[in-house]
Amino acid sequence: MRGDNSIGKKLVWGLNLFWILIVAAIVLPPYLASIGSPLAGLLYLLCKPTCHQLPHRSFFLWGHQMGVCARCTGIWISLMLLGWIATPLLYLRKLPQIRARWLAIAILPLVLDGATQFFGLRESTNEFRMITGIIAGAAVIWFIYPRLWEIHRALCKSDFQEQRSSGFPPSRE
Repeated sequence: MRGDNSIGKKLVWGLNLFWILIVAAIVLPPYLASIGSPLAGLLYLLCKPTCHQLPHRSFFLWGHQMGVCARCTGIWISLMLLGWIATPLLYLRKLPQIRARWLAIAILPLVLDGATQFFGLRESTNEFRMITGIIAGAAVIWFIYPRLWEIHRALCKSDFQEQRSSGFPPSRE
């Protein structure tokens, strides 16, 4: 397999690193706020576009609110952990693709929880919000990562067929 055609692998590893940065941006603000660092405010500000950051819907560490709400915390932590668990499974070809309907079913508890809260039908707990976020994040990884990996396999297969038919390695154009 040629390194320049490993776009699927690069995307998976890039996402894995991105998830770590996001989770750090969620967990660091309360710690930094607890030691009086001005960087805490900047990280809270960076998290703001992705989440409402309502205090009563958030977890607290070191006596300070986390960078995002409980549901978003579950989503981001799940993306990070499951991304790192899924990657070796992809190398071993042990992570099958799930269909879009299973992704929708996995996201449904999050949608129902959020919608029933939004319309004032009930109030959820932070623990339940986090659980629905974890389920949704896991399903997203299970849905997307095998597809990204297939990009890699398809490109490598294409290169191999090009090399077999021409007798020369594929061009770098």
